Amino acid sequence: MLTDLGTRQYLDQLAESRDVDRLYADALAALVRMQTRGGNAANGLPPYDRSLLHREMELMPEWFLGRHLEAPPDPGERAMLDRLFDFLSRSALAQPATFVHRDYHSRNLLVTDEDNPGILDFQDAVRGSVTYDAVSLLKDCYISWPVARVHGWLLEYRRALIDAGFALDAGEDEFIRWFDLMGLQRHIKVLGIFARLFYRDGKPGYLKDLPRVLAYTREAAAHYPETAQFAAYLAARVDGGFAAAQARAMRGAHGQRAGDG
Repeated sequence: MLTDLGTRQYLDQLAESRDVDRLYADALAALVRMQTRGGNAANGLPPYDRSLLHREMELMPEWFLGRHLEAPPDPGERAMLDRLFDFLSRSALAQPATFVHRDYHSRNLLVTDEDNPGILDFQDAVRGSVTYDAVSLLKDCYISWPVARVHGWLLEYRRALIDAGFALDAGEDEFIRWFDLMGLQRHIKVLGIFARLFYRDGKPGYLKDLPRVLAYTREAAAHYPETAQFAAYLAARVDGGFAAAQARAMRGAHGQRAGDG
């Protein structure tokens, strides 16, 4: 069964700074319910395993580096990326596994008068890392907030998980680290996905969101010693060519629209 959830996207409300704390509190409460009551359902879902985590991250060197920036990694850079992907997948798999919606963000949440929020796009759900959906929501690819505010919401969510009986031994600092590294995995993937949506699927609208996703990636990579080499790579090989790549893609998008006309 499907319910008519209306048309009020979370993104529209959040962009107007309307009821921000309430909307996030509702979304995180719904997430806690899914993760603490959906154990049996999660056991029947595909695992968010090393193979899938790596397959997602491989989209970045192919579509973002190779196609968008026209700067495929050389052998040394490729080896660095392999080490990074291994590290991020190990971090993700060290977390408790639970139900993962996999796209739990402001464009898939609808503001409803009862039982807020309405939740869409759950067909790709898997069983995986506890912080993944919190990353999707709080480090949203379509809207961003100051780090201190994000971490405040995150720690409220952690306390709610524990209060609801979720088996979570991680302290606050470790939970934030899990969240940041899970976010790095997700945003590496999304850099590739958004580039692919333009070059393969002819959808230029996602180009405008690439700077936000790259900023998340840069920020998380710079924060941890294990990812410092990747942060240096972004500064040396990505940041300098990103503006030109965006301009080149935008010209291509305008040309596509003119041709369509």
